[in-house]
Parts: sequence; C-alpha cells; structure tokens
Amino acid sequence: MRRLCAVTMLALAVLSGGCEDRGSAAPRVVVGVGSTTEQRVLAALSVRALEAAGMAPEVRSDLGGTLGLRRAAIGGNIDVFWDYTGAAWALGMGHQAPPSDPEESYQRVARGDESNGLTWAEPSAANATLALFVERDALPPSQRPRGLGWLAGVLSAGEKHLCADPEFITRAGGLEALASAYSIDVDRLTELTIPAVEEHAISGVAEGRCFAALATATSGEALRAGLVLVADDLRVFPAFIVAPVVRTDRMSAVPRLTTAVESVAALLDTATLAELNARVAAGEDPAEVAEEFLARSVRGS
Repeated sequence: MRRLCAVTMLALAVLSGGCEDRGSAAPRVVVGVGSTTEQRVLAALSVRALEAAGMAPEVRSDLGGTLGLRRAAIGGNIDVFWDYTGAAWALGMGHQAPPSDPEESYQRVARGDESNGLTWAEPSAANATLALFVERDALPPSQRPRGLGWLAGVLSAGEKHLCADPEFITRAGGLEALASAYSIDVDRLTELTIPAVEEHAISGVAEGRCFAALATATSGEALRAGLVLVADDLRVFPAFIVAPVVRTDRMSAVPRLTTAVESVAALLDTATLAELNARVAAGEDPAEVAEEFLARSVRGS
C-alpha cells in the first residue's frame, strides 16, 4: 500500500508538471551523490521526483562511496542519498558478514542507523550485489535458469578463465567463499582467475580472454556488452539492496521528502536500474534519462 501511494503521488505530480502551490517557497532539499554512473542516475531520478512534489532540490556531487555519503548525511550536509545495504553494513557500520538475504540485510541497516539519525526509506527491488556474467551464446540451450551451479562446472574443468577484481580474489569472503559454496577447487580457481577491475573484466569476456566476468548485478557496462547474469543460486554474494536514506530530522521538517524518493524506489528493480545505467554509460544525459523514464513509468501505471 505504501508503494502504491508513493507511485500514485509521483504520477499525479509528473503528469501535472508538479501539483504543489508554487506561490509558497519550495522547501530546499540537498541530495547527496556518489561518484558512480549509478549514483548519478539515482540522483537524477530523485531530483525530478522532488521537483514534481514541489521541493527545490540542490545536488552535492562526487561525495565518493558509502563512507563519504554517510559522513555528509550524519554531519548534516545532505538531506537524502541512495545507499546499498551490504555496503552500509560492512563499510559504514564496520560489521562482518553482510547478509545475503535482502530483507534481513535491509532490516539490519535500518535498525543500525536509527542511532545515527538516518532513516532507511522503503527500498527498491534492485540488488546491486556482485554477480558473474557470461556471453549469451556461452549458455547451453537447456540452461534455464542460468545458475552458478552450471558455471561452477565449467570453471572446474580447468579450461576457462574468470576475470575478477583483485580485492575479490584475495579476501576471505570473495573467491574462496565462491569456490567453497559451489564445490570448486580453490587453488585451481585461483590459477584460472585473471585480476581485472569491473570494466576490464567485462571487456575481457567480450574479447575472449575470459569466460566469465565479475561485476555488479546492475552493471550498465555488462548490459551494453551483451553479457547475461548467471544467477547466484546459493546466495554466496551479500545483498546490496538499493534504497534511499533520509536524515531523520528532515523527514518531519519536509514530510513529502520521503514519499518522493520512495516513489522512485518503487519503480526500480535490478534489470531496470541496469538499463538506465547502460543508457547513461552510453553517453545519454542522466537528467534526460530520468525525465523520460519517470514519464513513461507513470503513464504506464
């Protein structure tokens, strides 16, 4: 019901060009933006929704990752930002073993941030967790659904390479955990893994150097390269649920703030966010992508 109300509000505001009384001063809302394409996409969507709801958003860009965004919010320098549950749990709060279950991941960070004066609004259905990607033609016709159990068998044969971030290769919860869960010899898998940051891992598959690439599930670059995600059947990778986070004191001062960003969250899932990321990665303007997407979404609601 809460999601339905949020989307309805956005639909009315966007289709009417903003439903608030412009004669009164619009409340100022400071939107924090990280340093990735995805953060710029999420910020552009938020700005449009806030404007449509009668607010005056101000953007603070290039605040870095989770730590920079959280620092700015806790310090009172921004009012709202988008974060990832797994990143907030491990980096922001300093805990070990981020949960792989999306609901548990969300509930833990929501409770943990109460004392920090931050409120996690209703999350999106997008999970920007780690994922392995392969070329579509690499999948056998019978591989439905596409699962890591199948890919584990391919890698265990010892003839195919995996491209993965160097940090993932060396940390205990990375390559070693993947090998253990899917019964792959860790020493063999380590030998077959080529260190590569996400961009180079994706190009490595496209160019034939690697059979599979490690990237985020919402990667626009992977989508642009024509790669397909291989499902993590056993949930080895922690959940990185994408959600808006609002300074608690601003929620009461600007009641429409939370509803506006929740209306955006209600429209997003993993595949949709990847598509928006791909458009911006291809050179489209984030604001134009956001405008077109929101207008199309509310007209179809």
